[in-house]
Parts: sequence; structure tokens; C-alpha cells
Amino acid sequence: MMRVFYFLECMVNLGYKADVILCTKLIKGFFNSKSVDKAQKVLRILERYGEPDIFAYNAFISGLCKVNQIDTANEVLSSMRARGFAPDVVTYNIMIGSLCNRGKLNLALEMLDQLIKDNCQPTVITYTILIEATILEGGIGEAMKLFDEMLSRGLQPDMYTYNTIIRGMCRGGLVDEAFEFVRSLTSRALCKEGRLDLAIAFLDYMISSGCFPDIVNYNTILSALCKKCADEALEVFGKLAESGCPPDVSTYNTMVSALWNNGDRSRALRLVSEMIHKGIHPDEITYNSLIYICLCRRDGG
Repeated sequence: MMRVFYFLECMVNLGYKADVILCTKLIKGFFNSKSVDKAQKVLRILERYGEPDIFAYNAFISGLCKVNQIDTANEVLSSMRARGFAPDVVTYNIMIGSLCNRGKLNLALEMLDQLIKDNCQPTVITYTILIEATILEGGIGEAMKLFDEMLSRGLQPDMYTYNTIIRGMCRGGLVDEAFEFVRSLTSRALCKEGRLDLAIAFLDYMISSGCFPDIVNYNTILSALCKKCADEALEVFGKLAESGCPPDVSTYNTMVSALWNNGDRSRALRLVSEMIHKGIHPDEITYNSLIYICLCRRDGG
């Protein structure tokens, strides 16, 4: 690392321009080795003999935050602006994350306000960092306000966001609230977006957190799975009983229709028999499916 730094100094002394990519790598390397002074020298060289970019500044600010020099990072932020560089959302996420990690939630929220004033668009990462920090300070109500604000901006929560909220509620003894949160979301929104992987993982997390899904959650996912992956739907269906959530008539109707449409007609009929054997009464949809099956068999379909 020192050889590269020496090469950089020689290069600029000979009148060559400092390369921003090389300088950014040096900044990261020196911070990784805790050589903060050397990282600062590299940035000064870049500012004097080259053209720093947002990536170089973000690397420097990130390094300062990691060594707990947040005040210095703020000074660099001001210096950036003075040189005509507008911080981007990555810059702000670095600062917000660092402030939250050090228990300075109020300053982090002020940084969010500044982000918005600078016409930056916060991301799911921005809000998830703040939601997690707010929950850790015991403010699930305030965390949910941030969650609603995130949704109002058209941002789609990811699995980590959901997990953060559910985990926070459960740790705070708010198991009923966690369950209601899950019910209010259900998997419906996830399924409508085609995010079946998240929907299934979401159910798994609910179970591991002690917030057991109900049959409505499962039926929503099964219905979406049947349209795209009948085999995976069958796998989920097979685990219903052991998860303490036995299938209802809607579940069977969904699976019968999916199996029939995928050509597994004998299994579709076996499921109807299984449903009746378990004391689950067929409804109008079941009877319509049976009529359709009989007509198809009569016509040789």
C-alpha cells in the first residue's frame, strides 16, 4: 500500500494528474489498515491534483464513520458541497447508518430531512436503517410511522424490513401486534408483485418467530404458486398439517384446480376424496370443478 502511495506522490510531483480510481482504492485500503492520516493525505492530493468524484468522497466518509469520526465526516460533507459535489443517497445512508449505530437517532432523522431537502430520494435501505434504530429505542409506534412514510413514497419493503419490524414487535412482547401486522400485510401484496420467494420466506419467518400464519395466508400463496409453479404449491400444501394450519375448502379447491389444469387429474380426484374423508364439506366451487371434470372425462378431454 505504501509503495502505491509513494508512486502516487511521485506521479503528481512530475506533473501528472492524480487518478481518481487509484486514489479511491488507496483511501479504502488505508482506512482498512486504520491509517486515517494517510487516507486524508490521499484525499488532499486528489482534491489538489485531480478530480474527486462522489465515489471517492463516499469511500472517505464511510471510512471516517467506521473509525467513529462522525464530526469529521460531517465536515467532509460540507466540504463536498463547497466544491460543488451534491451528496447522493449512498452518502446519506452511510451517515444515517453510522449515527444510528451510535445511538444518535435524532441526528439520523435530521439527516433524513436534509436528504429530502437536497432532492435526494431515500431508499428502502434508508428507511430500514431508521426503522431498526427506532425499534431498538423502544419506539414501535414511531417505527411504524416511518414504515408508512416509506410506503407513501412508493418504496416496496424487502424481506429485511419485514423481519426487522416483526422481530422488534416480538422482542417487545407485542406478539399480538406482530400477528396483526402480518395479517394486515398478508402475503397478498408480495404475491401480486410476483415476489413468491419473499412470500414463502415470510411465512417461514412468521413460524420461526412464533407468529403462526393462518390458512388465509397460505391460501393466498398457494393460489399464486399454482399459476406459476404447481410442484412448489404441492410442497407447501403437504406441509400445512404439520405447521398446525390444516387446509380448508378453499385450499382444496385451489389445489384441485391446479392439479387438473396441469394434467394430474387422478391426483385432483384423490384430493376431492381426501377432503370429503376429512369432513370438509365441498362448496359451490368444488361442485363446479367436479362437474367440469366429469364433462371433460365424458368428452375424452
